[in-house]
Amino acid sequence: MKVLVVVASGIADKPLEELGGRTPLEAADSPFLDRMAAEGQAGGWGPASSGQAPDNALCALLGYDHISGAVMEAAGADIVLREEEVAFRANFVCLKPGATNVVMFDPIGCGVSDEEGAQLVGYLEAHLAADPGEEIRLYPIGGHRAVLTYRKAGFRVPEDALAGFSSPHDIVGDTIDRHLPTSDTARRFVHIVNDSQMILATHPQMREKLESTMFAANSLWLWGGGQSASPPPISQALGGRRVTFVAGEPAILGMGRLGGAEVIRIASDSSASGNATVEAARKALGASDFVLLFTDGAAEASERGDTAAKIAAIEALDAEILAPFIENPGEGPCRILVLSDHIASTESRRRERGPVPYAMADWEGGSLAPPASPPHFTDALAGLWAKLSGRNRSAGNDAASRTFSERLCETSRPLTARTLRERLLAA
Repeated sequence: MKVLVVVASGIADKPLEELGGRTPLEAADSPFLDRMAAEGQAGGWGPASSGQAPDNALCALLGYDHISGAVMEAAGADIVLREEEVAFRANFVCLKPGATNVVMFDPIGCGVSDEEGAQLVGYLEAHLAADPGEEIRLYPIGGHRAVLTYRKAGFRVPEDALAGFSSPHDIVGDTIDRHLPTSDTARRFVHIVNDSQMILATHPQMREKLESTMFAANSLWLWGGGQSASPPPISQALGGRRVTFVAGEPAILGMGRLGGAEVIRIASDSSASGNATVEAARKALGASDFVLLFTDGAAEASERGDTAAKIAAIEALDAEILAPFIENPGEGPCRILVLSDHIASTESRRRERGPVPYAMADWEGGSLAPPASPPHFTDALAGLWAKLSGRNRSAGNDAASRTFSERLCETSRPLTARTLRERLLAA
């Protein structure tokens, strides 16, 4: 049976007062997500511990060990790391003075277009001074995001210098002094962040932007650092299946490339055509046994604090991507898993901890059903499997078990990434 995993990044949220105590997922019109929950197996899963980025939640789901987010982004952006070279995720952020220290005001730089991001990268590269023997390079990868690579002849950057910066998405409103690395070996990278602030303060376009908007990207922020990695083939943990990743997010494409999967790049713009995305994934399903489709329109809206845009992104996911797959994913039977990878708080613009919802169903001939029990199970074990997987769910259960929302996480104990993977692959 083919497997399709649809990662709806950041669709989970917290209840919002402006929505009458509902979440954007509850407020959205999403009949096909609800159908997956009602006719399949649904619940919550706990993807990531504190401090981990959502893409490492997917690493856990796919049976990978932790891989540096920057290394994945570099691989996805066709950046080849050389010996002794390290990479950092590099966000253009907006910092502002607080009562006693500098505060992380906006982790996406108050809106940075692709063109502006490329200009800022070029400006920083032209003005950022390197010490003797150092090589510092910046690569734009879209909007407020870039990858910074660092290399110094004869020097190997220790792990504590790579992992010391917190994710900017997790510290909105906090003073940054508690989220910077403190080791002597990390001091050089803190200096790069500080130097970027002085350089960006002289950028003509950012100065012009400040005159009209009050806030703009005024600092680089390094995080998610790592060195080149050679993980085992991703197919090992997926039963030897041929795997394809369909995504516009560089880190997700890089995860696939590092694991030897096929990758299909789609437009990363959240307004991109759903038809093109569906056709790319259907093509992948025709050639592969396991396809991961990654969408992040809802996560982008959360980062902007735009509730209406988040609801619209969820509804577009439902109508333009999930609906066509439920109608016809392609040839033959297919197991479909749709899930969120993290709680993206629209109100605080932070990534929050906690379980997120998933729904899984077997598609065949236009019908959905809970995943069948593995054929080698005994009758007794099959009964237990049915109970655990929801195959004996009755129509009289509460509405929370029949709609796709964060309330699914309250109906039973959330699954671990490993358990969810085992259920996904059981045949």
